[in-house]
Amino acid sequence: MKKLSEIIGDPEASGVYLYEDPLRPQELERPIKGQGPAFFHIRGKDIRDKDQFLRSCAETLQFPDYFGANWDALEDCLTDMSWNVSEGYVIVYDHFHFLAENSPGDFHTAVQIFRESARFWRKEGKAFLVVLHGKGIEGQDLPSVKH
Repeated sequence: MKKLSEIIGDPEASGVYLYEDPLRPQELERPIKGQGPAFFHIRGKDIRDKDQFLRSCAETLQFPDYFGANWDALEDCLTDMSWNVSEGYVIVYDHFHFLAENSPGDFHTAVQIFRESARFWRKEGKAFLVVLHGKGIEGQDLPSVKH
């Protein structure tokens, strides 16, 4: 299992990871920001469906006004990020199990879009990490990271 601090700036490590440590996401922000990438924290406690998820992504990642609030627009924005130029990107999504349990198809689609976005940024030479903070969900085959 890799340490989060070891992969933050590595474009080759871009991907979606599971982080099951009880450490609060806010405590992850300090060391991440110290390494240079932009840090975003999606608070999943109130996310139970696609619309709530897309709205939260738009607000948290400060998407432009033209964001179309659909899956294609999410992928377009995640692979652009021109409004937030950075050395890399780290998205911590806590309490993701609420979406996974209430709308498994939407959760699966979100994970696939995160994976595709990570592949895009890997080719661009920038790190793009999505860290799902909480208990694992069966069938997603996500690598784990620790603090």
